[in-house]
Amino acid sequence: MDMTHLARSLSISAVVDGAGLSHQTFHNTYPGNSRSGGSGGKEAFVADLLDNLTVNYIGTTPIDPPAGLRDATAPVSALFEDLTSGLMRRRLVATLLASDHDGARKAVTPEFERLDADLRTMVGRAIQAQGGSVRRPLTLTSLSTALGALLDGYALREMLTPGSVATSEVAEAVTSILRWAVDPVHSDRNSTEPDPVDVLDDAASLRPDLEADVIAATEALFLDNGYFLVTLADIAAAAKIRVEDLRRLFPSKVDIIVAALKPEFDRVLRLRRADERLGIEPAIALQRTLIAVGEFVIDNRAMSTGMLLALSFEQFQQPSTITTVMENLYLPAAVVPILERGRETGVFSDEAPTIEAAVMLTNNVLFRCLTRPTESAIDVADGVLRLLMPGISTRTP
Repeated sequence: MDMTHLARSLSISAVVDGAGLSHQTFHNTYPGNSRSGGSGGKEAFVADLLDNLTVNYIGTTPIDPPAGLRDATAPVSALFEDLTSGLMRRRLVATLLASDHDGARKAVTPEFERLDADLRTMVGRAIQAQGGSVRRPLTLTSLSTALGALLDGYALREMLTPGSVATSEVAEAVTSILRWAVDPVHSDRNSTEPDPVDVLDDAASLRPDLEADVIAATEALFLDNGYFLVTLADIAAAAKIRVEDLRRLFPSKVDIIVAALKPEFDRVLRLRRADERLGIEPAIALQRTLIAVGEFVIDNRAMSTGMLLALSFEQFQQPSTITTVMENLYLPAAVVPILERGRETGVFSDEAPTIEAAVMLTNNVLFRCLTRPTESAIDVADGVLRLLMPGISTRTP
């Protein structure tokens, strides 16, 4: 679209009337006259307008975690309604203008990217609601792109022929696609995946620390895609080994998580035992141990998130893997001896079972570390103790 033609078709009177301004204000802001060969007036206004072009996309409203696919598709239906209420028309106009103007393209690209990111988040939450992963060869990006194209097509059709597409029909279509595209039982554990391309030859098994390479690759994938969207085939490809070799080392993603976190958690237990041998006062030892637990979670955030999600999901799908986590990474075990020692000396109350108090303390540290990334381990431990310590300490008469 030629900017000159756009300027010529623009009425200054319409602009100032719509803005509630005077002609003088417009000409003071955009002095000059393009008719005399200059670049002022309407041409300057149009250039400024394109450089600040917007489609007025304000993003989606955060909602509670979905309980199922139908709940998860509700934001997609809301997005469709936004598209048909004017957003699609603005996106089309912006696309036409941005195709021939760098300033307009730079102005609207962040909003287009934000909508794509919001749609990707919606699809990711729908997948997490199923506790599964994207069915190969799809990825989260390709699936959300396909659904975005579907929404655009539906919205365009509704614009051209109002009343032809109902929001409920869009929701049903998205639900059907997600139901097919999401593998709720993690087929990476139950079926043989094709070997990843470009893997190393048999000499790969002679690498100095192949397990460490697998753990590093898994952590990077978890950071990029989250626990549910990573398969063993993805990990094998990233670590450049065959899937069957990976399964010999780690039969499941949970086994990788345990291998990565156990040495770090053993450090927490070691520090707690040292405090016990040194006779550190129980209240101080509890604070120190909770700080160590917080450091353990923060320093291993991606794997800790994977551990939490695995505990939430696998208890229904693969109960045996929960046993592996509980045997090796049972966080309450770090504080149970301290609570017991404190009760023996009369420092801590015995109104609630020791294990319940330990679970409450460590779970709060875990959740707070993962949901408040700006807080340090000391901040987290202090916050948890400030809230829970009154119920743990012995009440003085």
